[in-house]
Amino acid sequence: MTTWLETCQKQLARLEKTSVLADKLITLGNKTGVDISQDLLRRLNIERPRLERQLERLHANRFEVAVIGLEKAGKSALLNAWLGQEILPSARERCTFTSTEIWSAQTEQDQLLFIQYYTKEEISKLQLQRRDALLGTLGERERKEIQEDFDDTEKHLSDILVFSKQKNGFTQRFTDIGEISEQLQSAVFKNRAQSLAIKRIQLKTVRLRSDRDIIFHDVPGFNSGILMHSEQAIERLKNCDAIIYAKEMKQPSITGPEKEMLVIADSEDPTIKVSDKVFVVLTQADAMDDQIDFKETYAKHRSYWPSVPERRLIPVCARAHLVEFGIPSEDTLRRTKSADDKAKMKKLGINDGMAALKESINYYIDNERSGVLERRCDALVSNIRQIANEVLLKLEPIYGVFDETEIQEDDLLGKEFNQWWGREWQRIKKDFDTWYAEVIQGRKEADALGSEHHELAALHSSYDEKIEFLLSNLNTAQADELKRIYTAGGTISMPDPREGNYKIREELFREIQKKFETELTDQLAQALQALIDQIALKTQSLLWDTEEVRKSLLHSDVDESLEQARIRHGFQVLFLRFSRVAVEAFIAKPLQARERLLKERAAEIKTLEAFYQGSDKAKREGGLTNYLRYGLWTKLAQGGTVSRAKAAEKPTAKNQVIQDIVNAVTAEAPSPVKKVIEELENTATVNEPSDFESVVAEINGDLAALQDYLKNSVFYAAGFITYCNQELERIRNRFKEMEDNDRQWIGIIRTAVKYEKNPNIPYNIIHTKRDFRMRREIAVELKEVRESCTNVF
Repeated sequence: MTTWLETCQKQLARLEKTSVLADKLITLGNKTGVDISQDLLRRLNIERPRLERQLERLHANRFEVAVIGLEKAGKSALLNAWLGQEILPSARERCTFTSTEIWSAQTEQDQLLFIQYYTKEEISKLQLQRRDALLGTLGERERKEIQEDFDDTEKHLSDILVFSKQKNGFTQRFTDIGEISEQLQSAVFKNRAQSLAIKRIQLKTVRLRSDRDIIFHDVPGFNSGILMHSEQAIERLKNCDAIIYAKEMKQPSITGPEKEMLVIADSEDPTIKVSDKVFVVLTQADAMDDQIDFKETYAKHRSYWPSVPERRLIPVCARAHLVEFGIPSEDTLRRTKSADDKAKMKKLGINDGMAALKESINYYIDNERSGVLERRCDALVSNIRQIANEVLLKLEPIYGVFDETEIQEDDLLGKEFNQWWGREWQRIKKDFDTWYAEVIQGRKEADALGSEHHELAALHSSYDEKIEFLLSNLNTAQADELKRIYTAGGTISMPDPREGNYKIREELFREIQKKFETELTDQLAQALQALIDQIALKTQSLLWDTEEVRKSLLHSDVDESLEQARIRHGFQVLFLRFSRVAVEAFIAKPLQARERLLKERAAEIKTLEAFYQGSDKAKREGGLTNYLRYGLWTKLAQGGTVSRAKAAEKPTAKNQVIQDIVNAVTAEAPSPVKKVIEELENTATVNEPSDFESVVAEINGDLAALQDYLKNSVFYAAGFITYCNQELERIRNRFKEMEDNDRQWIGIIRTAVKYEKNPNIPYNIIHTKRDFRMRREIAVELKEVRESCTNVF
């Protein structure tokens, strides 16, 4: 005899091939549309989900049993009797708010209790369904119970939502099933809010057969009046291998909800009768009056289930079994006397039936379910093959059998496309040049001062702000740090002003250089990148927003991050070329020690003077040299005043003498007097700062002068605007050269049209060629379907 595992492996292989065939049929249905009848598509859409559900069950290799029945039919009591201990809710109060699953565990260490709670959204949905149910037709008891649930949920809503927040639910491991009894009973009975919040209870225990994976699903009753409960029951019926149908012994007739359950179970397996997989358990069998009543009632049940073997139509007294052989709850003990149950069953000529039920289910698992699985899979394979043959019969005369030699497709985009593209490209170039001139160039005189694009003007403003920020936040220039450096190395009482000046400048020079090398150029690069992105967006829009345009234009041969790093490096090289000179000139040496620097850096200093664009004329045409040598921006300050940068500072003694003489001389002073002044200036020596305050004043004056020259001279000397314009022109020219020289854009647009990647492109593929391509694809797929039909056995 074939084992269950062998049967599963064989059927799994068959169904996987059948699933591939079903997918091909669905693809064909989507492509051919009206060529396949709606009835054929409807049958395919019914069989495909059944096939998938059976595949899932085979992959999981589990035997799943749905325990169904009306509310209060004794489903939970039946499972408690099976487990030998009353742990599932089955008391007189309404208790089945949830779907309960009992899983077989391999070992005692695998046993656990898991409680899943409804989400906040599901609680709201349940309340709406209860409200809808109360507006409909309900029995008196059912209406009372639903109203009670609705009212209690509203009353305890805040507490219920506390449980709903537990996304991972509650888990407790155990070795003896009695360890979880109190926790489970408390959750279901004692804590009303928790019982209303519970969605699913999962119990793994060795009290089911541990030699195979078995799951019992105790689902809410079909007659609960709550849509969510009915949906859960239907889902279990669709995914089960067998059914335990709990039916009260004293109610032999089948009600409307019960008929609905059986219809659903029957529709899922059209070729497997419900009687082939159902166990009809007649609960509360000891409620019959006598043997005659019992036999007559049993016969009535038998008449409803003529095809069910007698071994699967079993009267059961679950409560009596618990009292006699298990661990019942206090409530059950209070309502039941073991002696009375024994006497009643003896009077009826029956036992509690649990041994017969377990034996029947075990027999089904060991001997019958393989045959049921084979018949179910045979039907699924047969149905899909039948649909496939009908599809082939319908489509092959229309699309024919495709000849492999005709698979090569002519160029869908030939001469007509090239002519269209030639016209479009000329228009695109003209539109691009017009846009670039208006938006990017901005002004006709590209070399004139202030001719830069408004984004580049903003770049200049950002540069100034960054310079101010960096120089105003120097750690070395803080008062405490200046004092510390000034006094370091000398005596506390008599520090050397010259040494302190040099040390401060050394630290200051090092810090400024480091900041300029690492922190300044990012903002410049971002401003340029914004303009480059603007050009890329425009070119992409001109080419109908085709995705590949930006990547091809900007980063065809390098990574985007490397391209941005190249731009930053360009700014850094330009900036450091002149900023280093400026920092060295103003900061590296004190005023009286700059003669050597003035000689060695004379050319660079003259360049900085020439590029100075500030409003103070005294700082141009030799003013920088004068400042670096004397601390004054001009030799002859007009009107007897000095530059604003030095106005607040106390001049040195020698410089004051010079200035006093200058003030005494009018514009018409005789040349001999002017000659004397010039000689005094040329032979003057600069007095050194004599204390900490004068050192700091000199350094602060130099920092202010450095900031002024960085903003009004270095920015222009470095050529930032020219560099930006060159980069923008490079992108502009690249866009046009990629088509004029390399024909790249036509290739990208041709591919997008051919494979219909971009519906924005205003060029339509000729319909006859598109039809040819579609017919070719369908013919190939028909061939694959026929081969699949042959391979599925």
